[in-house]
Amino acid sequence: MKYLVRSDAVLTDAVFLVVRICIGAVFIAHGWDKVVNQGVAQVAPGLGEMGIPLPELSAVFLAYGELIGGALVLLGLVTRVGAAVLAVNMVGAWVFVHSGAGLMQQNGGFEYVMVLAAINLLLIAHGPGRFSVDGVLADRLGGGSAAGAERTRRVADSPAGAPK
Repeated sequence: MKYLVRSDAVLTDAVFLVVRICIGAVFIAHGWDKVVNQGVAQVAPGLGEMGIPLPELSAVFLAYGELIGGALVLLGLVTRVGAAVLAVNMVGAWVFVHSGAGLMQQNGGFEYVMVLAAINLLLIAHGPGRFSVDGVLADRLGGGSAAGAERTRRVADSPAGAPK
């Protein structure tokens, strides 16, 4: 019955790896296009036409946020920071670009940016999982390993919190 509300940790972490790779690749591709193919200076006028405030600064945040944030999410390196930048970008796109067109993307709606924002919020809340640079660093620093969890449990179960 518990599997209706909880899943196996290894399976969950494997799925988070797949999600991070997919989302990271999408954002890297969009960021690369803005930085390398179009050029950030060419992105800014379009943002201004859409009514986005401070279009020159917004273009830099958007382009490099997608490129670097996507790479961070893909690698699982300071994942929550990368995901937060991407979520802010998507909420901005939702509010400034797509909100007036309804839900459906075919009509210019916000469904795509809404889903991307939601996935990044999930990464912020859950973290990247063990199959990530963050997970490896946490294990090495004692913050994410099974041994660290066991030490925490032993201390919590001991009288007056003394280590066993």
